[in-house]
Amino acid sequence: MQGQVVPLSPPPRGLALASKSTPWSVIWRMLGIVILLYIITQTAIAALYGVLMGELMLTIFSTVCFIPLLLLFVYIRRPKLTHVVMANPSPAGSNQHQLKDSRILLTPVPTTFSHHLIRESPPLEMPPTSTLWAVFTVTVLAAFLGLLPMMLSDDIGWIILAVFVGVPAWLFGFSLPVHAWWAFSTRHFQLMTNKREGEMMLIAGMLSTIPAILINSLLFPLLLFVIGIESMEPGTIGEFLILTISAPVGEELCKAAFVLSLHKLIDSPKRGFQIGFSVGLGFALLENLQYIMMSLGGGEYSAISYSITTIIRGIGSIPGHAFWTGLSGVSIGWYLCTKRGVSSNHLAVDNTKWVVFDGDSGQLVKTERELSTLGRTVRGWLYKPAHKVWSLPRTPLIGLPLAMMGHAFWNGSGWFVSWIFEDMDIIVQIIASISWIVILVIGLWIIGREILAAVMHLPS
Repeated sequence: MQGQVVPLSPPPRGLALASKSTPWSVIWRMLGIVILLYIITQTAIAALYGVLMGELMLTIFSTVCFIPLLLLFVYIRRPKLTHVVMANPSPAGSNQHQLKDSRILLTPVPTTFSHHLIRESPPLEMPPTSTLWAVFTVTVLAAFLGLLPMMLSDDIGWIILAVFVGVPAWLFGFSLPVHAWWAFSTRHFQLMTNKREGEMMLIAGMLSTIPAILINSLLFPLLLFVIGIESMEPGTIGEFLILTISAPVGEELCKAAFVLSLHKLIDSPKRGFQIGFSVGLGFALLENLQYIMMSLGGGEYSAISYSITTIIRGIGSIPGHAFWTGLSGVSIGWYLCTKRGVSSNHLAVDNTKWVVFDGDSGQLVKTERELSTLGRTVRGWLYKPAHKVWSLPRTPLIGLPLAMMGHAFWNGSGWFVSWIFEDMDIIVQIIASISWIVILVIGLWIIGREILAAVMHLPS
């Protein structure tokens, strides 16, 4: 071995590496990625629009902006590797080992030497769900109070305050509810997930917005124009068709396609639901970015528009996307397991455990937190015996249409209520719309409870 560089070799089974606990890092990382992907999405749409409309300069300019942003995204998503050097005592070994860059490893006893490149894969850690919801609540209250003076006075000082309040309100308002649902689902599903896999699920959802936006904003309106429907203004039949056909069908197909793109991660129906749920949250994260941004453009009424939009989307639209795509995901999970010849009898619970050691003492640290009273209440509310839970779809031919129907009903019923009350006083319109949204959210939570109860009995 002396004087010879040992080549890389596969790491041994059971090799464990320590990593620093950073539960908030994934949130900041996803926040940066979603903003980058939003810009990429807008440049891609502008480039395609230029092609369709014959605007050559717009296409060229958008493409020039698109390419470096795409390369930056690829660079950010590159796998992180750790170089592990191992020296094991062996009578047949050597006391001296040649390393690269004119380095030599000396050992007090004869050892065999090996080194490996390992992809970093620490467990997916998230802050407590209650903490995320608490910060979200404080954000909404602070934003309302900071934007409210602008509704009462046009003084320049209040406008400046609104600008300073608006930026963090936007960042926290569109992202924190998504991460709160993600943290909740990560703990509820009780599936071992590493950080890279979790990020892949959420980013897949973000990427699915690109073809979905192209369908909703360009392709479907072009189809409507061909058949003679030119107006997509609020209250028109064109808007109704986009809300009830283009959005549900296009978006759910795109999300399901990106769930299927992660087929290598889907080892069970339960994992399929987890991936579908996370992809739905990723889609909602990028979509929410734009909705919350638009709500802050309400002028003197920004305090009201921001607060209502942020709360409704946080407790309604965001989990709606997750539950709908979760149905597609669980059906894809069943389909893949059946295609691979894996029956439910051969699926079992993953008993892999992550442990944490104290860096100073080397002692094992207890990481299982005692559930709070609220946590025990939520877990009890979500639990149902196996014989009382719903039967979730086992084929995409059922799961995907169910997702589309749930999505279409959410969008279409809201449009229908607005259409019924469009000729009445504005106060009546607002009360009717908010009342129907409350009914939709309550219904979604009831259905979501049944779905989550059923997921806990899925094989994994």
